Amino acid sequence: MAGDVVLVSGGARGIGAALVRAHRERGDTVVVADADPTEPGQRLLDVRDREGYRRLAEDVVAEHGRIDVFHNNAGIAVAGTQPEMTARHWDDLIDVDLRGVVHGIDAVYPILRRQRSGHVVVMGSLAGLLPVPAMVPYSSVKAAVVTLARALRVEARQHGVRVTVVCPAFVDTPLLDSFNPGMRPTLANRVGERLVRQLQGPPMDPDVLAARVLRLLPRNPETILAPAPLAQVAALGERLAPWAVRRVSALALRRYLAMPVEEDATG
Repeated sequence: MAGDVVLVSGGARGIGAALVRAHRERGDTVVVADADPTEPGQRLLDVRDREGYRRLAEDVVAEHGRIDVFHNNAGIAVAGTQPEMTARHWDDLIDVDLRGVVHGIDAVYPILRRQRSGHVVVMGSLAGLLPVPAMVPYSSVKAAVVTLARALRVEARQHGVRVTVVCPAFVDTPLLDSFNPGMRPTLANRVGERLVRQLQGPPMDPDVLAARVLRLLPRNPETILAPAPLAQVAALGERLAPWAVRRVSALALRRYLAMPVEEDATG
């Protein structure tokens, strides 16, 4: 419903910023939280800070009276084959993309329970439904996030709270060309975006994804897949013919390992 109070983590750029635009166009009141705010009025939020997340959620309620929709969206992207991974790759990804999601749930879900209303929208990934080589940490963490959302949905229903997980394929955001932020670069930093475009075609427009999410949320779906029909076909293939999905994944991995590094590419 228009006029909702909406909290978006990671809302300064990428998918989060697209969700912010879509909600504001609908007439909602949107609180944007991000580790690197880009505009006045955006709230500073490090999702690794459990208490900071809790204070933010309480501040939103104190100012606006409630939270109707919470986009648990903030995240980073880690890519590369397992031998390229370091402890830092795993630790940073788990801290932001898994613990950060848990901290958001811990901060906001109790408020929605007290209200006996509200919608938690967790940003997962198609990589959380399909095991993706050369993205073993990311695929593993997103699988945990998808399961977290689906399990919480069952608990939350009895309290009048809805939970949906969004599982997109690659989206045209800064994450696509900033794999492994602050970490040792991998081959993915040099060829990853080119490989994505070869395998998927143009990455999905984040505003198209945001529009799809807002269009479907009133139906209270457990999972939102995008883009159609690619994501639906991939998810169905994983359920009905996982052997075929593994063969496609193996081909993609071979292509990744064989891709030439362009002269002007940087790590």
